[in-house]
Amino acid sequence: MADGDLLRVGDTLHLGKADWVFGDRSMTVRVSDIRYGLEDVGSPVVGVLATITSAGRDGRMAAVGVYKSALIRPGVLQRHRPPNGVDPFPAGHP
Repeated sequence: MADGDLLRVGDTLHLGKADWVFGDRSMTVRVSDIRYGLEDVGSPVVGVLATITSAGRDGRMAAVGVYKSALIRPGVLQRHRPPNGVDPFPAGHP
């Protein structure tokens, strides 16, 4: 899997404490923007702007550094499925 297919806007991430940089708790987030690291093969981290959907901070935005190794483990990444069947962010979208 190419890093560009690893993560997309709209995906939900179920992160454990060891899955994100400076992780102090488990949390679930919805990816709003991918800031850095996804296309950089040498980077072990993807920087995302996300909406927290659990962990007692529901609805708040956070900048999170997510380890790429966590994204390939089962149960961490939940791919966004648009309700109308039309993906506004198809793979390869800039």
